[in-house]
Amino acid sequence: MSGDGWPARITWADVRAADPRVFRKAALGGMLLIPAVALGVVLAGLEWEFIAPLAFPAWLDWAAGLLTVAAVWAMILLGVFAVILLAAPAELRRELALRAFAEARGLRYARIGSAPPARGIFFAEGQDSSARLQARERVRRGTPRPGSLPPGNEARFRANFSLELAGPAWEPDLQVAVAGYAGGKNDPKGPALAFRFLQLRLPRPVPHLMIDALSNGRLRNTLPGTLRVSLEGDFDRYFAVYAPDGYQRDARELLTPDVMASLIDWGRHWDIEVVEDRMIVVSKKVRARSDRTEITALLRFAELVGAELTHQVVTYSDPRAARPRVRVADEGLRLRRSVSWSWVIAPAAIIFLLGFPFVLGWILDHT
Repeated sequence: MSGDGWPARITWADVRAADPRVFRKAALGGMLLIPAVALGVVLAGLEWEFIAPLAFPAWLDWAAGLLTVAAVWAMILLGVFAVILLAAPAELRRELALRAFAEARGLRYARIGSAPPARGIFFAEGQDSSARLQARERVRRGTPRPGSLPPGNEARFRANFSLELAGPAWEPDLQVAVAGYAGGKNDPKGPALAFRFLQLRLPRPVPHLMIDALSNGRLRNTLPGTLRVSLEGDFDRYFAVYAPDGYQRDARELLTPDVMASLIDWGRHWDIEVVEDRMIVVSKKVRARSDRTEITALLRFAELVGAELTHQVVTYSDPRAARPRVRVADEGLRLRRSVSWSWVIAPAAIIFLLGFPFVLGWILDHT
């Protein structure tokens, strides 16, 4: 083990010892790749006359379209299964490294960990009345177990390659994982469909804050600029902070100079969301080659910045709430989000482009 707890090396012999079948899976993937490539060559010959033009026999002309579609789907399915099987040894090697690191750091490792509930912006919480009701219930009674939520409020992200520190409730006190979107096509979407995250439990619920790292700027179209809070020093050069209406002073109370200095030193390239009793830190680096650097940096962030923020959270009080020392008023639970028009504009643009020639032709025919 290295000083940070990461294993010095995981060899392919270690992988074989952990699962002797994994290389047979990879060999099968290589075999599936051969017919997938062959189908691609045949399709290229049929459609684009690549290498050499191909044609169906006359007695098969009636089935040309059907066979072409079937060949396309067969090529895609074979290719997908081939890639999954070929990646099996590398994925197991990644798991072994993460498992060893977790044991060295006193954490629990799970290939699919505790799914984070649909809470806040990154985890794609809805904006309807049902979502707001669930937020109030979580603050008052804690997060309900998976399977007990009404339809539409289930977790929308899987937690892959998850390192967790258990707490008194079913949801871990600390979790570092790779989030992958698992919601339906009509479910709310967050700013990203895949990201690495740190989730840390805070001593009590606090107002919803978004600390957007200006080095990536992904959230500027998600939050309206009227909610931005200006903080002292150089902090505004690195982050844009958003708070609910009327909670700008609370944001300054929580983000003290010590907290801001720690955020600049240890988290200037990450977006940070504080929602209910959770601090969520989001990184775009999700691939295996980033595991060691990002996971150790996120845990270091939790240790240093989490301690600074926790000190402020313990002393925080919301005078608007019925129980100021333990709850947050409804108006502070969530940021007011802007409406994304991309889901309307994109289909409208496609319809316009497809229909414009027909409309123009009709106009020319009747003038």
